[in-house]
Amino acid sequence: MKREWNQELDNYLKTIYKNKSDQEITNLINDNFNTCFTKSAINSRKRKLKLISDTKHIPKFSKEIIAYIKENHKGKSTIELSDEVNKIFGIDSNPNSIQNLKTRIKRKDGFIFEPARNDGYIKKGNIPMNKGKKWDDYLSKEKQEKCRKTTYKKGNKSSNAVDIGTERMRYSGKPNDTGYLCVKVCDGKGNKNWIPKHQIIYEKHYGKIPPKHKVIFADGNRFNFNPENLILVSNAEELIMNQRHLRFEDKELTKSASVVAKVIDKTNKIKMKN
Repeated sequence: MKREWNQELDNYLKTIYKNKSDQEITNLINDNFNTCFTKSAINSRKRKLKLISDTKHIPKFSKEIIAYIKENHKGKSTIELSDEVNKIFGIDSNPNSIQNLKTRIKRKDGFIFEPARNDGYIKKGNIPMNKGKKWDDYLSKEKQEKCRKTTYKKGNKSSNAVDIGTERMRYSGKPNDTGYLCVKVCDGKGNKNWIPKHQIIYEKHYGKIPPKHKVIFADGNRFNFNPENLILVSNAEELIMNQRHLRFEDKELTKSASVVAKVIDKTNKIKMKN
């Protein structure tokens, strides 16, 4: 039976997460606590607790499968290649995993794949059958009634839309990214609908963030939104701080280090001019 996270689960997760995959952790927690958490839920909780498993990626595909794909990919769609690999090697891959594998092979080995055949795409010059037409031209009255039930009207919101002002954790997708708490500020602009909360607070107290600059947390705590904990640095200054390990849990030390980074960056730019 599924249950809410509690301190007992958090303590157990902290004791078992090292050197284990998310699936292994999920199985252990569900077996020991009679729960039914998903792997995604476990991964989300690890991010919130800033836990990194340090497990190395174990390739799903053997050398034989990789060799077969290199030799037999020509003239086939990714779907066909996936079905073929599953049948010959007895695995359960999908077109997305095959495409990701081809990308990794290209990046690692420099192997160039011929473009996969795609019989379903719209070819250049094709004209949609409903272009420039009204519903009466190609839909019966019955089909029009069915379509109107699910057709979005101006001003309608989708069922999963959230209100402006909603706060939510958002992640970049990079490995070990712990994410930032973001606030929805508008609709209709995709990812630009959401802005990190610490940026909003900084601009409210100190003014607009200049181009090629960002706001960092002085004490390293991404949930400490006290304006005194927010530091403005340029991209170059942040790089210097990361490379020289000038980030500390003590916010005063980090603030002093940001000044050092500014001096180093300015010195570097003067040397480049000379």
